[in-house]
Amino acid sequence: MQHSTYRNRRLIALAVIGDALVFVLFIALTPIEHGSVEIAAFWRTGLPFAGVWLLASPWLGAFRVSTLTRPHLAVWRIPLIWLGCGIVAVMLRVWLTDRTFSWTFTVVSISLVAAMLLTWRLLLLLAARRVTPD
Repeated sequence: MQHSTYRNRRLIALAVIGDALVFVLFIALTPIEHGSVEIAAFWRTGLPFAGVWLLASPWLGAFRVSTLTRPHLAVWRIPLIWLGCGIVAVMLRVWLTDRTFSWTFTVVSISLVAAMLLTWRLLLLLAARRVTPD
């Protein structure tokens, strides 16, 4: 029992760290679209997106052990939880930065982050299974 509790905590910690890095990577990809690196983008977009995800998603089940260890749960929970968090994050970004709402930005950013989060989480799940098979 001790081993499994330790393993679960380590898995959750890795998921939190990896999720945070997903948002850093998402912001780092903006130069591809906009042609220049904007440090302000980390605060303007990254903080609302990562903040909403890291504060709300644990309560919605994104860091449950079942979500971290069962692909059939991860493939629908992560995108669904991110959809709700992403909508809140976009609204928060619009409000905090006094920017106009953009459907294009909303759809692209929510879709891209969903794909990145899901890909990362599935890779984590596969790695965890290889290290400690059930």
